[in-house]
Amino acid sequence: MNTYLGIDTSCYTTSVSLVDETYRVIADERKILEVAKGGRGLAQSNMVYQHTRNLPELFEKLSTSLRDYMDIRAIGVTDKPRRREDSYMPAFYSGYGYARSLAAVLGVPLYVISHQENHLFAVLRNLKKIGIEPFYGLHLSGGTTDFLYVSPDERGLSITRIGGSSDISAGQFVDRVGVAMGLSFPAGSAIDTLAQQYSAVVRGAPVFYKSGEISFSGPESQAQRYMAEKSYDMTKIAKWTLSTIWNGLEKLLDFGCERGMERLVAAGGVLSNTYLRECLIHYGGIHDIRIDTAEPCYSADNATGAAFWASYAYQKEKK
Repeated sequence: MNTYLGIDTSCYTTSVSLVDETYRVIADERKILEVAKGGRGLAQSNMVYQHTRNLPELFEKLSTSLRDYMDIRAIGVTDKPRRREDSYMPAFYSGYGYARSLAAVLGVPLYVISHQENHLFAVLRNLKKIGIEPFYGLHLSGGTTDFLYVSPDERGLSITRIGGSSDISAGQFVDRVGVAMGLSFPAGSAIDTLAQQYSAVVRGAPVFYKSGEISFSGPESQAQRYMAEKSYDMTKIAKWTLSTIWNGLEKLLDFGCERGMERLVAAGGVLSNTYLRECLIHYGGIHDIRIDTAEPCYSADNATGAAFWASYAYQKEKK
């Protein structure tokens, strides 16, 4: 059976995936990078070191699937955060180097995309198509809160940022609050679990908005002050944090509605969160907007989007 390999080495996770010609995931291996307790991130040199250490381990885990599906026809890999000339991050070259070497040895095409495209493709893989019509996108991850206008093209996805966060991202807001509460970094999963334990309605903080840009730095400072001065309920703070994020995202979506948005492809690790997914789907229903998301496990960093693009692009070229 023809298979397609995807590799992604982001700021938080080392990922390798295999999909087949129908875009079904055959194998998906990942390892979250290790951050010291109390830390809020990693230096790029540490990311590169951990990716270099993790990739052989993940390929060893992938070896069982590779024995069963040896016909790798193409490889997809991420090489930068965004598809822009000024976008650069050393961590991605760990995976890119592996992919380029494997493509050369196997004699197969290499398809290079950005990490942002990879996240959006993880959603489109679920739909088994890309289409030709432009659409709006929302990318929410540990370092990114971007509202996008996306046009499919021969290289993948041509993306224009039309709004988002002007300072810290939604993911950084979650992580900073979580670390201040003593949770491990990244804190998204733990915040999600805590928030689900608080059943009462919580109004989040107001989020500054202007011309398509929102700001989470004010609410983050507010959360830090509150936790420093008072005894607090961790479940309530978690729910408040997510409610605050939604207050900001709702303003971005309203901005999209003003521009005539009819479809939104929402991607990124923050959208693994139960509360935010529910808010997003509810918003789409009220405003008659088609909302496309990946399953929660494929919203977090993974390489299925790169593998999907390799499969899609290869088969399209062979027609």
